[in-house]
Amino acid sequence: MAQRDPEDMSADTLTQGMTELSIQERPPFQQRGDSNPTGFLDLPLELRNEIYSYLFLYDGPIWTFRIWFTTAKRHIRRLTKENAPDCCDKNWGCSHYDARLRPLTGILRTCRQISEEALEVLYTQNTFHVSLENSSRFLNFFTIGEKNLRRIRYLQLSAYTYYYAYCIAHPELQWELFRPAANEASQWRALLEGLRTLEFVMKVPTWGHHSGWPVWVTQLETVMGFIGEHVSEETDVTIDDNYSMYLCEAVDRCFKKPFRRVRTLEGDRYYYKTRYDPDNITGPVASDEG
Repeated sequence: MAQRDPEDMSADTLTQGMTELSIQERPPFQQRGDSNPTGFLDLPLELRNEIYSYLFLYDGPIWTFRIWFTTAKRHIRRLTKENAPDCCDKNWGCSHYDARLRPLTGILRTCRQISEEALEVLYTQNTFHVSLENSSRFLNFFTIGEKNLRRIRYLQLSAYTYYYAYCIAHPELQWELFRPAANEASQWRALLEGLRTLEFVMKVPTWGHHSGWPVWVTQLETVMGFIGEHVSEETDVTIDDNYSMYLCEAVDRCFKKPFRRVRTLEGDRYYYKTRYDPDNITGPVASDEG
């Protein structure tokens, strides 16, 4: 076996001794006074809002007519038994249980401050699409509570009637096609209070005989009249009424505040070949009947 050079051994011994000395003289580790872990609320509000936006913002409107817009009844019963906390004043039908949102809404249950901040993003920055054709589904939207209704800034309304309902809409039958807004006046006022934009698409029935149109328009006026009276002048109101006879005049009666008639993509999809010529409002009614 080859013997190591004494000079190399001396170098090893010196290195080892310096290492031991360094370890012995190293001061004990002291924790910094600000070493506590950073909590979510310690982040700047701007950063927290970015996180809320990532969780809750949608590229398109949130359609509130879906039957699962609120919690299923079995979930409501369970929450009631558990006396579970809820961000909407213990309203177990709160809209944040939407099927698409539900996996992301755990953050709403952490604490009141986080819940308020997140709801502010959810309701103020999304666009909500409300369909007025069925009162039972439509009223589900109001279960989010007036506080959250006041948060909403971007709203789309769609007036539509199913074929069966329209075909029996003769004046003598008084079939309820639209629920008067005055029945839920406080909720409607809360919803209209802070809107920045309101888009109203009115889908006048294009099938069957046009004799039912006056009934349809008259009932829709119970909604339009309330909206036209209570919407703010600062709200950008756009209306797609297809320049339809009866309806066009009703819109002018109900909306005394500034509004613009527009052609929407939703209206194009509905009217298809029955789009009217805005330069010939008094002309013949376009229809699929030829």
